[in-house]
Amino acid sequence: MEYDDFHKINEKNIMQYKEKAVHGTALSPFAKYHTNISALLPFYPIHWHEEMEIIKVQSGKGCFYVDGQRYEASAGDILVLRPFVMHSINRLDDNDMEMDAIVFNLRLLETGEDLCTLKYFAPLLNEKHSVPVVVRTYDGWYHPFDQSMTSILMCDPAEEGAELDIKANLYWMFYHIYNNRLLDVKQSAVEDKRQYTVRKALEFIRAEYMNKIGIAEIAKHCGYSEFYLMKLFKQYTGESCVDYVNNYRLTVAGRQLRDTDDDIAAIAYAVGFNNVSYFNRQFRRQYGMTPREFRKQRI
Repeated sequence: MEYDDFHKINEKNIMQYKEKAVHGTALSPFAKYHTNISALLPFYPIHWHEEMEIIKVQSGKGCFYVDGQRYEASAGDILVLRPFVMHSINRLDDNDMEMDAIVFNLRLLETGEDLCTLKYFAPLLNEKHSVPVVVRTYDGWYHPFDQSMTSILMCDPAEEGAELDIKANLYWMFYHIYNNRLLDVKQSAVEDKRQYTVRKALEFIRAEYMNKIGIAEIAKHCGYSEFYLMKLFKQYTGESCVDYVNNYRLTVAGRQLRDTDDDIAAIAYAVGFNNVSYFNRQFRRQYGMTPREFRKQRI
């Protein structure tokens, strides 16, 4: 099957699996986020969305998986994630990490069907180009790039003309990306199929995590052997299918412990653990504390 045929057949299915969150508004499809990776939130599960995302590590260090590649980032480093790229954020050993992120739809920078839009932004939306994943503090173009990032983070969205300030700095960031010739051609059709397989496995886990699922069920859903799926899954997420299922369940459980007063045993059963003692052990391994102690942290 040719790449174009595969892309047309699976584009609709893949789009069903992306993150459903809406970032910003129709007038200004842009949002800012502040996140801490710590014992209370040791990882942010692998996901993807149609918006671009730029993350600055403000303190500490952590581990990022971006389309199957592992990157370690420390304070000051900036990550640039193109639309639809699969990415996750993980705690690195016992290190905490504090980050600020901006998420924006490229249509924020469109000025109609002009040549500038077609030349620089269409290839990103069409997944024909990628971007440099990590801009290190020692890179020659880091400081002007970081200056634009900092200006955006400090911008008050309520101020008159804030949208223009944000757009101006985003344009400057893209200028530095293109000026340094750090854009690569998108991966091959084979790599595209691999990504699609992992995305399909992830969506199956998110839909069925509360039920009894294992490698056999996930592999059957994806149409590949258990060995091949396990190899791909490890490459793209940094962990095994079994570990990911458990971690995803524990992440959901952590949110419910934080946001509800539901009984701990009821939460354990609701997220797919049939044994409360086992749930407690796994929760302590993941978060470094018992579910009851975790719940007390929200007070």
